[in-house]
Amino acid sequence: MENLDFKAIYSRIKWMIQNDPRPQKDLAEHLGKTRQIFHDWQHNTHPTLIDLFKISKYFGVPLEYVISGDESPIDDATAAFIVSTQGLTEEQKKIIYASIKAQVEMFKKMNK
Repeated sequence: MENLDFKAIYSRIKWMIQNDPRPQKDLAEHLGKTRQIFHDWQHNTHPTLIDLFKISKYFGVPLEYVISGDESPIDDATAAFIVSTQGLTEEQKKIIYASIKAQVEMFKKMNK
């Protein structure tokens, strides 16, 4: 992890935080840390690989994007889904996702 550009990584994390409707404290809680961690990462320390993995899951982006910026973070449909499901429980999101997945499979079968 010593060859990583942590300044660029933090810039991507900061951009995702600023463009997410959820409060910054939600991400801190997801990481099991306080909001102070973002200041620390900017000035003193670096996120661990586990932190980066949790950040990728929180924002729904590939870990590769968080680390290198090489992967497109999310497409428009995924972004719309994430925004539209804000405030729902994880169980409710799983039900919606399963329904969408079933519909996609049905359309694939119909179009063969």
